[in-house]
Amino acid sequence: QAPDFRLNPVRRLIPAARGGQVMMECRPRAAPKPSLFWSRGTELLINSSRVTVTPDGILWIHNISRADEGKYTCFAENYLGKANSTGHLSVRDATKITLAPSNADINQGDNVTLQCHASHDPTMDLTFTWALNGGLLDLEDSAGPYSRVEGKENIGDLLIVNTQLSQAGMYACTSQTVVDSASAAARLVVRGPPGPPGGLLVKNVAEASVELRWSRGYDNHSPIGKYILMGRSSLSSEWKKMRTDPVNIEGNAESARVIGLMAWMDYEFKVIASNILGSGEASVPSHTIRTQQTAPTVAPSGLGGGGGDRSELIVTWTPMAREYQNGDGFGYILEFRRKDTAAWTAVRVPHVESSRYVYYNDSLTPYSAFEVKVRAYNRRGEGPFSQIAVVNSAEEEPTVGPANINASALTAFEIRVSWEPVQTLSTTGILRGYEIRYWRQHEREAAADRVRTAGLETTARVPGLRPSTRYHVAVLAYNSAGTGPASPRTTVTTRKPPPNRRPGNVSWKTDSSSVTLRWDHVKALHNESAVLGYKVLYKHEGQTSLKVLDQSKTSVNLPLSEDDGGYVVLEIRSWGEGGDGPAHEIIVSRDSGTGMMVQNDAPPTLPRRPLLLLSGSVLLTLVSLSGL
Repeated sequence: QAPDFRLNPVRRLIPAARGGQVMMECRPRAAPKPSLFWSRGTELLINSSRVTVTPDGILWIHNISRADEGKYTCFAENYLGKANSTGHLSVRDATKITLAPSNADINQGDNVTLQCHASHDPTMDLTFTWALNGGLLDLEDSAGPYSRVEGKENIGDLLIVNTQLSQAGMYACTSQTVVDSASAAARLVVRGPPGPPGGLLVKNVAEASVELRWSRGYDNHSPIGKYILMGRSSLSSEWKKMRTDPVNIEGNAESARVIGLMAWMDYEFKVIASNILGSGEASVPSHTIRTQQTAPTVAPSGLGGGGGDRSELIVTWTPMAREYQNGDGFGYILEFRRKDTAAWTAVRVPHVESSRYVYYNDSLTPYSAFEVKVRAYNRRGEGPFSQIAVVNSAEEEPTVGPANINASALTAFEIRVSWEPVQTLSTTGILRGYEIRYWRQHEREAAADRVRTAGLETTARVPGLRPSTRYHVAVLAYNSAGTGPASPRTTVTTRKPPPNRRPGNVSWKTDSSSVTLRWDHVKALHNESAVLGYKVLYKHEGQTSLKVLDQSKTSVNLPLSEDDGGYVVLEIRSWGEGGDGPAHEIIVSRDSGTGMMVQNDAPPTLPRRPLLLLSGSVLLTLVSLSGL
């Protein structure tokens, strides 16, 4: 095949920068391989100090000047024919850095701008790129720390926000066009808190101290001023600053002693370096160590006791926390003696969780005073004794019962019981209160219900009883050992129940300032207590407190003021010896005129009047006022 440039001609326009170099390719199709040579105009080009023609037809021109601009033709020839292709070399102004970035030295967290200005051929576009230690930076990420400062095309300044230690290094600015490029670099030094110390070791472990050794970390261009030693025990996950010797650890130190530790406790430590720019990252935590054992140095607290069964002395204390045990093989030594005697009795309680000891002796006098003290021990020795406490042996139940028991019915459902107090001069215990036992006639006393007083009161109410029922009542004194003998029993019969009907046919009449209510008398049946009167509970709209009227008549007149919106909430019920009966509930307004609610067997309902829905009126279900 004869040489043919139709598929791969020489580039028509070949731009090149002045002072730079350019390569022109000549690649025709031909077989056999053609002879290739170049010409500029009519001048045949040969190799020289600035021009190179390679055997495969590539033309290189170095150190280009304006004089090199023009047409260049490649000729190809073999025995089958010849051909040529021409391109135009256009010489442009070279791209140059006119303001190079300068070395910078900043503190961590500062913002910094690295300048980079360039000149270029005005007929071509200019772009800037930045690289850190050879890695291209992404300037388009709005969330990233790098961005190009907005400005003219020939300005490519780099802004770094909140600079971190990892962003220190060599920054290279490259300005380029399609024909050439120019670069300049500067070093950015970022000063910050020191890096983490390394190689932390724990040496010379004692009961209350250890020695820490470490190697210096990177100072991040600011001298280390001091070290802080942190630690935590197995009792807490929180790191705390430790007491040290020396108190202040200078920046050139690589060891120090931690003091004030708890004996027989697991610890781990870490070291933090600091300089004028702040505290750095902590070292990797040390391996966990356990301090040496020593005898307990603190006495148990909360010493007390008392109570229990007859012939027992019970002593209690608060178990010692792990930080005060100081070693294994831990337990307690308890010593006690009867008050005003000389000899102490000692016992060992060999369990760390123990919090009480029970001493039993048939000869113990009830409620005798003993002096007690306790201390801790472990494998390394015994600790100090606690302060002496006085504890009494178990009490004896009261030996006498209350006298002159009196029980009276208050209502159909409640009685009142009173008695004369038991004399508390006994030395066998402390009277805590009284227990009332009550049971219905024809029931066994073993099935009696019980109510206890909270103190030494000599009267008590017993609620929740059945109406018209005869009860047996007895009173017993009690202390921590139990109850004493029962008093002579007495009997009481609860009253008949109140009528189980609401006042019927309630009617009302209103005028501008008051409301008058009337209702039918509630008549008691033969098995109900007589009605002695009526209770009217009421409150005006907007009020929170109730007012009570207690009267024997079947009517009442109540005021209606203008300030309360003219509404009144009412509850009417009968009362008598058996207590309060069920209530009738209504709401009356100034504008309601005359109305009536007829008694029936259904639960009470509101009058079907629009006034019940006005002004946010609310019907309250009121509590029973039995006993008022």
